[in-house]
Amino acid sequence: MNEIENLQKLHKAQDTIISLRCKLAGLKGKCMGIIEWPDMYTSEEVKLAKEMKAELNQILSPNQLDQLLS
Repeated sequence: MNEIENLQKLHKAQDTIISLRCKLAGLKGKCMGIIEWPDMYTSEEVKLAKEMKAELNQILSPNQLDQLLS
């Protein structure tokens, strides 16, 4: 493989990572909405949203991302 093909693959991978991080950030926002208005959801939904938010915080953390990619 030549250098141009490697760079193209790298850029595609970076685009994929950015896209996934944006989707995860959107999911985190939905979780925060459930947590902020708990009277509109069941207690189980609120509990799951809190758990998911904590996990998403770890995934979206720049330090955690660096560790995953290294």
